[in-house]
Amino acid sequence: MPDVEICRWDQLGPEPELDRLTRELDGIFFMSSARQTFADTAEKAAFRERWLGRYLRHFPQLALVALTPERRMVGYLVGSLQDPARDPVFADLAFFHRFRDLTARYPAQLHVNLDADWRGRGIGARLVDTFADMARAGSAPGVHVVTARSMRNVGFYLANRFLERGAVVIDGRELLFLGRDL
Repeated sequence: MPDVEICRWDQLGPEPELDRLTRELDGIFFMSSARQTFADTAEKAAFRERWLGRYLRHFPQLALVALTPERRMVGYLVGSLQDPARDPVFADLAFFHRFRDLTARYPAQLHVNLDADWRGRGIGARLVDTFADMARAGSAPGVHVVTARSMRNVGFYLANRFLERGAVVIDGRELLFLGRDL
């Protein structure tokens, strides 16, 4: 297993290092995204805000990063402990309302991404397990992810003790609700 340290985002610093780590985090985020093209910088910024920024702003204490001994970021996890179907922070994500019964049972949620060169080394599992411990300490009974059935990350989550708990089709795309009991 590689020598990486899992750190909380809100405990990083000072400012110059945080700026560099934010750029590295953005690089991993956009490289890992299923969406690679944007009409303009405003659309790209809105995409980042929707899938990453809101977590860093509202839940920085739950954001985790994987750092090498040289303090290079190789992966991250962002999440929340509140039920997203009931939390106004996520009101713009209508698919959560389709999974409302499941989010009540698995309120904590996460997104995890790794630099492609660092995948398959157990880092993602460490990030997920660290977040699961934090969610358990926060009294969440379960954690979930929502992803498309066709995405490569489904196998990762299934290997990390998530089970398929539900599915819906929205705009012709099947979304899976994968839940893990805590």
